[in-house]
Amino acid sequence: MMLTLHQKKEVRTMCHKKKGRGLGAIFLVIVLLFTGWVGQAESQGNYPTRAIDIFIPFAPGGATDLVCRVVGSYLSKKWGVPINMVNKSGGNTVPACLEVYQARADGYTLLGDSNPSSSMLPIVVKNLPFKIMDRTFIGIAGITPMIIIVSSNSPIKSLKELQTEAQRSPEDFTWTSLGGAGAQDFTTRQFLKTIGVDVFKTKPIMAPGGAPAVALTAGGNVKMGVGTTSGAIPAINGGTVRPLAITSKERYPDLPNVPTTIELGYPTVKCLFWIGLAGPPNLPPFVLEKWDKALEEMLKDPEVISKLKNVGAVPFYHNAQGMKDFVMQETEEVRELWGLK
Repeated sequence: MMLTLHQKKEVRTMCHKKKGRGLGAIFLVIVLLFTGWVGQAESQGNYPTRAIDIFIPFAPGGATDLVCRVVGSYLSKKWGVPINMVNKSGGNTVPACLEVYQARADGYTLLGDSNPSSSMLPIVVKNLPFKIMDRTFIGIAGITPMIIIVSSNSPIKSLKELQTEAQRSPEDFTWTSLGGAGAQDFTTRQFLKTIGVDVFKTKPIMAPGGAPAVALTAGGNVKMGVGTTSGAIPAINGGTVRPLAITSKERYPDLPNVPTTIELGYPTVKCLFWIGLAGPPNLPPFVLEKWDKALEEMLKDPEVISKLKNVGAVPFYHNAQGMKDFVMQETEEVRELWGLK
């Protein structure tokens, strides 16, 4: 292997520092430099060569977890290495994010990313131990619309009736919240702003996750609930909750009788829960290129599309730059909804 002028200069500098310690020390310096450069070249050509850990900021069974498992299963077979999901829930996604920020930037420790852990996090949680935009955005793989629901025992039968109830008595209007950093909060704030109700006059009821939020709604503990398709459809099919609207441009195939918010005249109630991947700061370009190519190819595969559908999601591809732009734009909307601009 030929050394560049810069590399030769490094060797001479290091050898000068080792002067007087013998040829053995000089030889060791050269070997270390040489093997480091070779190792870097090999990693660029062969990545990945070992197991990849994807930290999920939520408990197993949620939309982020399920979509990332579909991605991991496909790419594990394609690349011939294990891709492990590491569920680290709680703390408004901060613990899982921190694991990734502190990891080595080699492409083997990644984050199952979404609205709560990116665009919503810096608005909801102050004094974060990291900067959101310092992470390396890799790409978005899928989305799931949000479903506005009420208990099956609720007298409310439509989104218009829900609007009337919120406007009639905001101080008695209860809704499911995931503590701030959740698509449930995002959707509810969009709805309340659209109908002219001050969210600060209403009563959020905290839930530790999407499934408990649906359970709270089913039990009649809130007047308005919101869930992802993967979280709400089982309860809808079980008859414990009533769907009022879905935040998608078109009706969802598995819920053909549920109207969209656009159909009903609420076009600004449009939150979509997206799922993607991110890595530590300064992830090497060759890692991004490998993931970008793989994700774009994967999301055209009929079997993957079917598996995403089974977990309540649809393909929604954005490359690294597209994901970064998407997060920046969404962050501005979150700032406005949270009254920070």
